[in-house]
Amino acid sequence: MMRHLLAATAAVGLALSATAASAGPGVVIAPVSGTVDTNGPGFGLLADTWNQASLSSTYVSGVTNFDTYFAGAPTHSTNFGGFEFFGNSGTSSLQVTYDLGSAQRLTALALWNEESSGIGRLNLLTSLDGISFTSLASGLAPTDNTLASTTYGADIFIFGSTAARYVRFEASSCPQPNPGSFPACAIGEVAFRSLGGVVPEPSSWVMLIAGFGLVGAAQRRRVAATA
Repeated sequence: MMRHLLAATAAVGLALSATAASAGPGVVIAPVSGTVDTNGPGFGLLADTWNQASLSSTYVSGVTNFDTYFAGAPTHSTNFGGFEFFGNSGTSSLQVTYDLGSAQRLTALALWNEESSGIGRLNLLTSLDGISFTSLASGLAPTDNTLASTTYGADIFIFGSTAARYVRFEASSCPQPNPGSFPACAIGEVAFRSLGGVVPEPSSWVMLIAGFGLVGAAQRRRVAATA
């Protein structure tokens, strides 16, 4: 019994360590899924905002160094189909929630702001459980890209290290005035910077603590029996 409990507890600890080691310091992290919370379903797929299909150079999520990658100034094509997402026509705001797949220590957002509508103002909120969200940044003003060129670059918004699995975008003041050719909010591509050292899910901590508690109880029973 004692050996089984120790093995189970050790397995949880090793799983947490392996997860933490999977992302190096300052790496690019992409969402794994997302939902359109308001003013959807919109046009295109939300997955088009992290599929890298229209970037001039790509990265490996959780591996590629963030600063090195963006030093190369990767750009996004102005093509829509399969590459960008728009909210419902006739709307001036949009809320979407990205799921990173596991909790990360985030320090920056990279946003390729779509060029024909884009986002005028952006609030960011984060959550570990997808239920309770807290404000991370408000009133961000992405670049008003224009249709004059065939590509556009990313804005990098830096913030203090924040533990989060879910990141919510509250976009407003859409479309941007130049040129504002479609009445909606729109997103080209998003990515995040993670410092690595993934924060364990709350359920993992519960398992780990429960395992130690059971081990302690078994040890006490063994000592009592010996006495």
